[in-house]
Amino acid sequence: MQNTSISDSQSIAVDERVRRITSWMADGIYEKEQLASMALLCAVAGENIFLLGPPGTAKSLIARRLKGVFKDARSFDYLMSRFSTPDEIFGPISISRLKEYDRYERLTDGYLPSADVVFLDEIWKAGPSIQNTLLTAINEHIFQNGTKTVRLPMKVLIAASNELPGKDEGLEALWDRFLVRMVSNCIENDDNFERMLLSSGEREVNLDYGSGIEENEYLQWRSGSLCVGMSAELMASVKRLRRSLAQMAGKDSGEGRTLDFYVSDRRWKKVFRLMQVSAYLNGRDMIDSSDMLLLIHCLWNAPECRESVNRLVADSLWRKTTENVYAINDRLRSLVSPESDVQKASATTFVSETEFTEVYNSYYVIENFGNGTGLIAKWDYKKLSFIDATEGVEYIDNSMRLPVVQIVKGNVAFNLNLSSTMGKPKKVNLLKCSGGVVVDGTPYSLARKGVSAEKAKRNSAAPRKKELESLKAHLADCISQWNDWKQNVLKEAGRNIFVSYTDVCMIKESMNEIETRLTETEIRIKNVAKILS
Repeated sequence: MQNTSISDSQSIAVDERVRRITSWMADGIYEKEQLASMALLCAVAGENIFLLGPPGTAKSLIARRLKGVFKDARSFDYLMSRFSTPDEIFGPISISRLKEYDRYERLTDGYLPSADVVFLDEIWKAGPSIQNTLLTAINEHIFQNGTKTVRLPMKVLIAASNELPGKDEGLEALWDRFLVRMVSNCIENDDNFERMLLSSGEREVNLDYGSGIEENEYLQWRSGSLCVGMSAELMASVKRLRRSLAQMAGKDSGEGRTLDFYVSDRRWKKVFRLMQVSAYLNGRDMIDSSDMLLLIHCLWNAPECRESVNRLVADSLWRKTTENVYAINDRLRSLVSPESDVQKASATTFVSETEFTEVYNSYYVIENFGNGTGLIAKWDYKKLSFIDATEGVEYIDNSMRLPVVQIVKGNVAFNLNLSSTMGKPKKVNLLKCSGGVVVDGTPYSLARKGVSAEKAKRNSAAPRKKELESLKAHLADCISQWNDWKQNVLKEAGRNIFVSYTDVCMIKESMNEIETRLTETEIRIKNVAKILS
């Protein structure tokens, strides 16, 4: 894409103006700041927004505020019912035109075809004749009035309902035309609730500084945003997200329902356009990671899919780090497996169980397990596989006062209420590795006896130690890059006008999961080093 740079002065002017506008739109509408800003974003992008929520949660007020943002703008709002007629939405038939010219035309002045900002409440209650005409209006921004094709001035259609469109009611096409889908709930914070009660009332005036957005300024914003570009790295993230959603499509929810993760090519194009506008209104000529966060409000089709979409959007941003961590862990597992190519290159590829220290007549000692040492029965260790994980349990033995891991016995449903235990046991997965045991993916060395055995082990482990040092350096690079990337993402999200505190919290939660994986991998490297020492 050819990029045309936005001048610094122009970008600052746009950014400051948009911030002042969105601040005014959200004034006195508690916990609805993002709804207000996203409504403006949709208006500039020429897209439509759907607000899901109960009555009395400021949905119509946001539409009225948006109308006040644009100079000389006209609005139309209507509460739909199953008895609504096209005349009430698109205007009544002109009797004079019908009599004098035999033309079936509507008087559209004051109705939807003449409005810049449209708000339709309880949209799914509208009849098929209204929905079909709406579909054309939303798709092409045109209205067929008799023999005339009228270009609609509509910048945005805001629809609201306390429910989603019903299945098998023919509403899928209309639902798909709402690119942005937001949830509008009642005020949750007690302090905000108190402020709402004590406030003097809703402001129903236009912007209290200067004039509203004029048409030429609006058109300049739209044309300017077309020059916004995207880096190859972020484009790769979008492609990963698209593949991930495609893989999720058709999966069962666990309740006998098929989850809907379908996103059409048309919707992807509109999503990209929305990110361009977001970047431009934030004073940038390039899309950044914060603009991608807005996709969590664009790609869900049903409430039960929202959490998965949130996770996939976040994961797509740092998939490179995740893949690196997976690759390091796979290699770590191979280093302590007798099937390792590195081990096969050494003289001795397996540590004999006769080298393990035995305590209490029948237990091997697990080193650096938890806060100290743990135990595993030697007959359990013999049964473990190097390849296939075995279901086990970890608990504190009451008599030995040490953590013990053991295999789940028999084919009977496992009961965690073991006798002679302290605390509640937990289920774990167990694998055998050369010189130790792997518990829930983390390898631990088993204590060993004899100087000669240790010397032989050190000699045979030399090639593996070399690769371990390489993996350690690789992980250090990953952690360094991750820390830089994390700070950058949070900084970009904090600056974005359209990203909410809730969005940032979601991102931080996903980041915590990545940091947990990095920490666990550091522990695995230390444990493998102990095994090879």
